[in-house]
Amino acid sequence: MAPTIAPIAQGFRTASEDVLQCPSLQAQGQAECSLGIDFKADVVLLVDGSYSIGLANFAKVRAFLEVLVNSFDIDPSKVQISLVQYSRDPHTEFYLNTHHDLNALVKAVRTFPYRGGSTNTGRALVHVREKIFQAFRGARPTVPRVTILITDGRSSDEIKDPATKLRNSDVEIFAVGVKDAVQTELEAIASTPAETHVYTVEDFGAFDRISKELTQSISLRIEQELCKRQCFLGIDVQADVVLLVDGSSSIGRVNFANVKAFLEVLVNSFDIDPSKVQISLIQYSRDPHTEFYLNTHHDLNALVKAVRTFPQRGGDTNTGRALAYVREEIFQVVRGARPNVPRVLILITDGESSDHFQDPATKLRNSGVEIFAVGVKNAVRTELEAIANTPAETHVYTMEDFDALKRISKELTQSIGLRIEQELCKRCK
Repeated sequence: MAPTIAPIAQGFRTASEDVLQCPSLQAQGQAECSLGIDFKADVVLLVDGSYSIGLANFAKVRAFLEVLVNSFDIDPSKVQISLVQYSRDPHTEFYLNTHHDLNALVKAVRTFPYRGGSTNTGRALVHVREKIFQAFRGARPTVPRVTILITDGRSSDEIKDPATKLRNSDVEIFAVGVKDAVQTELEAIASTPAETHVYTVEDFGAFDRISKELTQSISLRIEQELCKRQCFLGIDVQADVVLLVDGSSSIGRVNFANVKAFLEVLVNSFDIDPSKVQISLIQYSRDPHTEFYLNTHHDLNALVKAVRTFPQRGGDTNTGRALAYVREEIFQVVRGARPNVPRVLILITDGESSDHFQDPATKLRNSGVEIFAVGVKNAVRTELEAIANTPAETHVYTMEDFDALKRISKELTQSIGLRIEQELCKRCK
C-alpha cells in the first residue's frame, strides 16, 4: 500500500511558486501575498513516545524530526521550536526559548531519549496549551502558533475537549498518524480542513521515505497561514459589534467582575471610531437592557469607562428574547448601525436559556449578523452551537469557570478578533 498523504504533498509545489490573493494588499497596489514573507512561528513538536512504537521506529521518528527542523529558519526572531514527548505523561524535552540556533536544535533532536508508556494524547494537548505556549517559555503574543502531533495509535484518554481548547487558543494543529493511528481521531484533533492538516502513513518505513516531502507540505501550509494573517491583519477593520452579556443571578458579583474584565480586554483589541469599529453592550436576564448603543461612545476611553462601571442586573436567562431584541432594536440605523459594514454579535453566558432561542438565533444570522458564543461554567455546548455561526470550532468557546475566562481573556479575544478579520476579508472578495 502506498503511503496516504495530503494532496498538496503528493503534487508538492515550492513556496516560491505559490501565491494567495489578498484584497487588502490589492488595495495597497499589490496583487498577491507572496509566500516569501518573513517567516515567524512558534512551533511545538508533540511526539508520541509510547511503548507501541519501539526503539527502532523511534529512531525513524527522530530522523523525521531532524528533516522537519532543518526546513525552518531557527532564530529567536523567526522560528522557535519546542519538543514535547508524551506517553502516560507529557515530558518537555526543550522549550521554545531553549535553543536559539539550528545546530543546537538538531543536536537536541538527535539525542533525546525514548521514554515509553501508554498514549495519553489528551493530557499532552493540555500540557502544550497550559505549559508550553506561555510567555516565560518563549511564546510570542503576535506570532502564529503551531503544533505538529506525531502518533502511532489510539489515545488512551479523551482528546476532543483538550484539542478544541488548544485550537480555540489560536494554535494551528497538524496531525501525522503512523501505523495504527486512527484517522477520525486525528481529524478530531487537527485544524480544518483535514486534507491539509492530517497526514497518515502505513508504517514507519513509509514515514522515513516521505519525510522530506511531508515536511515541505507542512511548512507550506504554515506559510499559507502566515500569509493569510498578513492579509487579514492588513485590512482596515470596520465592524458593528454587539456584546450580549448574560447578567442573570446565577453568575454572582465576583464572577460578573471577571466578565467585565474580559470585556475590557475585548474592547481594547478594536480600533474604536465611528468610521471603524463601533460597539454596543446589551445585558440580559429576564429582559434585555441596553447599556449603550453602537453610536453612544465614539472613542476607546469612553467605551472602557462604560464597560468598567455598568451594574449587574440579575434575573432569569432569556437568551432567545435577548437575541430578538438585538435584531429588532440594536442593529438599526437610528442606533448607529451602518448598512455596508459587517455586523458581529458576541454572546457571553453561563447557563441554559430559559426560553426558546433557536428561531431568534436563526433570524439574527439570516439578517447578516456573524454570531460568536462564549460559554462559561454551566453553559450548554449544544445550545451555543445552535446559536452561533458555523463552523463551531471557530465561533464557539467554552471554559470551565469564570477564573478561566479571566486567565485566557487575551488569547480568547485575539482569536475572536482574528476570526472577525477573516470574515471581513471574505467579504472583500
